[in-house]
Amino acid sequence: MTRYEPNPLSPSGPTRRAVLHSAWAAPVVLAAVAAPAAAASTPAPKPTLYVSFSGSGNSGFVFVELLGADGKPLQQSFDIEGKPRGTDAWVTVFRPSTRADGTFSSTIPSGITQDYSAVRIVATVPGYPTLVSQEQQLPFS
Repeated sequence: MTRYEPNPLSPSGPTRRAVLHSAWAAPVVLAAVAAPAAAASTPAPKPTLYVSFSGSGNSGFVFVELLGADGKPLQQSFDIEGKPRGTDAWVTVFRPSTRADGTFSSTIPSGITQDYSAVRIVATVPGYPTLVSQEQQLPFS
């Protein structure tokens, strides 16, 4: 009588069961090894919005610098938003643009300090979340 052995032991190499087992185990090991490397990776660079407000009373000045994710200056429009006195809503007051060097500077008209309780800068760079500066309370102290 002949007996059929599905995985006969062979001195010439690994068994079929060992090959199949290693084929299933390899992706699990690779995934377990690759996951910590992905989690520890550096986040992608983002654009930078630098804003400086200064002033006293109803007279103020704003400086804005907008840099791309690669650190190069961006020449594009942005919003100067104000919060009308007595409300919590933000409205666009002006929509200027940065210069070729990525900067913008201007005085803040006294009418803004009288009509709004705070101002902030908002910039939208395509492909990135909206950049919003901290708010500057008005009038300047």
